[in-house]
Amino acid sequence: MIRTLVVDDEPLALDVMQSLLLSHVDIEVLGAYRSATQALKAINRWQPDLLFLDIQMPGMSGFELISKIQPEQMPSVVFATAFDSFAVDAFNVHALDYLLKPIDPRRLEQSLERVRKYRTRTREDEPALGEKGRLMTALSELPSAPRQIISRGPEFVEKKLAIRDGQQTLLIPYDDIDWIDAAGDYMCIHAQGATHIMRCTMKQLEAKLQDPRFARIHRSTLVNLTRILSVVSLGKGESLLHLPNDVTLKVSRNFREALVDYLD
Repeated sequence: MIRTLVVDDEPLALDVMQSLLLSHVDIEVLGAYRSATQALKAINRWQPDLLFLDIQMPGMSGFELISKIQPEQMPSVVFATAFDSFAVDAFNVHALDYLLKPIDPRRLEQSLERVRKYRTRTREDEPALGEKGRLMTALSELPSAPRQIISRGPEFVEKKLAIRDGQQTLLIPYDDIDWIDAAGDYMCIHAQGATHIMRCTMKQLEAKLQDPRFARIHRSTLVNLTRILSVVSLGKGESLLHLPNDVTLKVSRNFREALVDYLD
């Protein structure tokens, strides 16, 4: 049996999906939920094999729900959406499939067949953590997805930096990053009092960030300009920056223009 949860904020969509799934004898619907918060509790409790998940929901989107699921509890995911523009993004985050509403029973059958084949192929070959890692890594590389799906509004963009840590991928919000320094081919990401190690060069990281809140203040140092508490001039174009957690950074005169532009 494929133990399944259905998550959708629309009651009619929940009823339709459950009714369609009843005709498939190998699908056991453990529960149907109208919010991602409720669904997360159910996932922690039941650890289902499969999740039919709406993308745009109030409070917490479908993609945000994925980010909160523990790797070892990550089910296979089939996204369901009424918005065709979301479909490509959903498929690109390595969901097994996506369904457009209203759900076509024949299309659902195709999706379930894909689920069955995937489970047969990967049950013994793929570590349990693989599904979560693929979803989160791919999601972090979709520049258009957060703008479309984050529930706080169509203009809101919450950018996150993806950092691999063993078999999991950490997603660090840009707003939480205080500063970054280079150590050879590794970057030290300092965020909220913690330090995360990322294997890449300064040039590669700058290309990945591409965000005006980060400025180069030294050949080996980036700072989040929004995290600066105060600036002390040292003369000759050099300055000291004071950041949270008693951090002090020196601005090299070769990179002073970024700070001057920001202060102006």
